[in-house]
Amino acid sequence: MKRLKPISLQKKLLFIMIFLYFPLPILGWIWYERTYQVIENNAVDSSIQMVNQVNLHLETYFTEVQRTMLPMLASDLTGAFLNNQDDDPIKRYELSYRIEKELFAKIVMNRQDIQGISLISDRVKATSSSSFMLAEQRYSLYLKRLDSPGRFQIMGFEGTPSTRVVAMAMRFNPPQSTMKQGMLIVDLKRDEMVHIIQQVQLGRTGFVWVADSANQVIYHPQDEQLSQVVPANYLKEMGTKQSGTFTMNTDQGKKLVVFIRSDRTDLTLISEVLLSELNQSIVTVSRISIVVLVLLFLLSMLAASGVVYSITKSLVKLLQLMKSAEMGDFTVKAPNEGGHEIGSLYRGFNKMVEEIKRLIEIVHVKELREKELEVRQKESLLHAMQAQINPHFLYNTLEFINSNAIVEGNEKISNMIVSLGDMFRYNVQNPNGGVHLADELQHIEAYLAIQSERYPTFTYRIDVDRTVAASIPAVRSTLQPIVENCFKHGYERHKLRPGAIRIAGHISDDSRFVVEITDTGHGMLPEMMERYNAAFSQNEIDSSNRFSSQDGSLSIGLHNVHARLRMLFGEPYGLYIAASDENGTTIQLMLPLQAKSKSKEEKTDELPHLAG
Repeated sequence: MKRLKPISLQKKLLFIMIFLYFPLPILGWIWYERTYQVIENNAVDSSIQMVNQVNLHLETYFTEVQRTMLPMLASDLTGAFLNNQDDDPIKRYELSYRIEKELFAKIVMNRQDIQGISLISDRVKATSSSSFMLAEQRYSLYLKRLDSPGRFQIMGFEGTPSTRVVAMAMRFNPPQSTMKQGMLIVDLKRDEMVHIIQQVQLGRTGFVWVADSANQVIYHPQDEQLSQVVPANYLKEMGTKQSGTFTMNTDQGKKLVVFIRSDRTDLTLISEVLLSELNQSIVTVSRISIVVLVLLFLLSMLAASGVVYSITKSLVKLLQLMKSAEMGDFTVKAPNEGGHEIGSLYRGFNKMVEEIKRLIEIVHVKELREKELEVRQKESLLHAMQAQINPHFLYNTLEFINSNAIVEGNEKISNMIVSLGDMFRYNVQNPNGGVHLADELQHIEAYLAIQSERYPTFTYRIDVDRTVAASIPAVRSTLQPIVENCFKHGYERHKLRPGAIRIAGHISDDSRFVVEITDTGHGMLPEMMERYNAAFSQNEIDSSNRFSSQDGSLSIGLHNVHARLRMLFGEPYGLYIAASDENGTTIQLMLPLQAKSKSKEEKTDELPHLAG
């Protein structure tokens, strides 16, 4: 091996070609001797795959039929029919007539492959789209063959050869009936099964036929007698195996038989084809290919030398370029040579070098932006610390005004100052700190108390369980903008005196906590409400276009609340306008039931409560 290291890649490839090409004729002869056996095995595998495909198509077809019947099993009419204990023939006829018109007719009309549907109760009373008497006669026979409830099983042929019907049945207990048991029988036209089976062609004379779990032949292309059963010699070869193959000697030659028993349909698919028809054409092609390979062998030796030289020359050039790139020179560029593989390799190298250069520039820019962001965050923190100084002065002033109002005996002013102080304390706290719905309700209650003092005609009510609200995560200052819109757009805009506002909350069926804010003012136009709800349903809110209104204030306020909820909790939380007309507006605010855990929670300075 050490002696081969100084040799160039071009010479190494030439040596390899010599050692590979000369043994090829000998290997080709050995390959030809073993090809026939491999071809025969491949033919058998191909036949097995085809039968598997037919079996899969049949299973899919019967599964679709079963799914079509599921809505009928859950229907109230089905439960009423099975629970009916009344022997009145008129009532029974009326119930059967409704089932036929409202359930059976729709399915039979949409599925041309369904010949009839029958429903039988445990009292052996039937209703059917074809014949209820025949359905009642089949009830006891099918009941013995059905293994377990809730699963369709194929019963086999029913009727005369002209009907060509395959029956499938199922025992079931509908959700409307806890005690009664029923049976559903579906008669399928055999033509759909025949169409699926006939799509597969095995050789020139090969075919596929089907038998049910009782070994009764459902379809056989060479014999249309319904009473035919699977031959005994076939059953002996198949035994209890789920699938397999065996050969049978016939007058035409050796025949390959493939069988598959389906667990989902309880059907047995059997294919028969002469082995000579499966591999004859392939063997002929194999013999021709040997002759062609010998001729190509000589030509390939001449062409290989030129190809090897061309490839090695291009690889040496690419190796030189890669060494330059390793040294940090990203300005190197491979020649643009045609559309062959080496040309594609050159172009790929050029793209790689350009991409590496671009990524280096992106990383540099990203580092600069991260440093800039860090500086801005520190500046924001400094501004926030400075902003906490002023609230104490304003709050102390409010406390002084409240004390004077108490001394003067003006309870109305005192109550408003206390409510205003509570609102101010809530607003000056850390805006990024976590809050719960109970905090929001306490805050909005202070706001509503002030409004009730301002407007004698105004009343409000909060119907939310405060214990539950204490565990519901929320976003700070989300209720106040919505309530403010009630006053501004529900009352003031229409020159109405404030009437009433109700805040209620409940847990929805999809595990969300819904807060409803309802006013008694005049609402918006239906098309405007639809535009807002359409914008709320989007994953990302674009406030520049979707939330444009006549004055812009309503849309901007709702947008800010909805956007903050989506950014913190994600979809499907946010706002939704449930109703809006001349009688008032109801806006729903959807919140999660549980908050995301945080490793560290920011704390804010607490201000003293005003004395009431």
